[in-house]
Amino acid sequence: MLLDVQNVKKVYKSRGNQTTALQSIDFGVNEGEFVAIMGESGSGKSTLLNIIATFDQPTEGSVYLNGMNTSEIKKDKIAMFRREQLGFVFQDFNVLDTFSNRDNILLPLVLSNKSVKDMDQAINQIAPMLGIEELLDKYPYEISGGQRQRVAIARAIITKPSLLLADEPTGALDSKSSEQILHILEDLNDAGNTILMVTHSTYAASFSKRVLFIKDGVVYHELYRGDESNQSFNERISQSLTLLADRGA
Repeated sequence: MLLDVQNVKKVYKSRGNQTTALQSIDFGVNEGEFVAIMGESGSGKSTLLNIIATFDQPTEGSVYLNGMNTSEIKKDKIAMFRREQLGFVFQDFNVLDTFSNRDNILLPLVLSNKSVKDMDQAINQIAPMLGIEELLDKYPYEISGGQRQRVAIARAIITKPSLLLADEPTGALDSKSSEQILHILEDLNDAGNTILMVTHSTYAASFSKRVLFIKDGVVYHELYRGDESNQSFNERISQSLTLLADRGA
């Protein structure tokens, strides 16, 4: 199992009060899967993603990636671990306007001291996959939101990470750009990339192979897509959300 989340609990404390964001989360992701995590605002899905991303630590429980307990990684090794093992795609792109798109994409390789030859080879392989060859020497502020997200995806996968984490990757995009980005993620998964995506969109979730539903800090339901079309899976996800909302009312 590539990712193994074991009995993860997260409690935030402030001024004598405490809030339990995650109760007891257990699930795994195998290599090559595309898993979506859904839940209402405040359900704990972003907290869970932050813990998996090593931006936060669980109060209890463990997260294993490639057999390594992420809580045991030393502070001086954590940045290197993220660069080598994890790719990140955020809702707001997180690209640097003062860098060209090429330099944004190459940044993880620069930080890893890769040679210019290796960097050129990597970007020449990735840019055509994402349709951004003509954008490399432009700056993020000169291109559209959908194009910026493509640049962000290129940066996320250029190190060939074990796991690609996507946090509401279409949340800031129009419907056409959203669909293009979701097809890119689907193609990346078909090419062997493992993806874990947090989304509130049933349409976005329908591109995944499995959906985990989080409510009140626990995984309370999951759906497998099987051989269904995106449209059929989308309908089943929507039905599940409606039924589960009614049940919780």
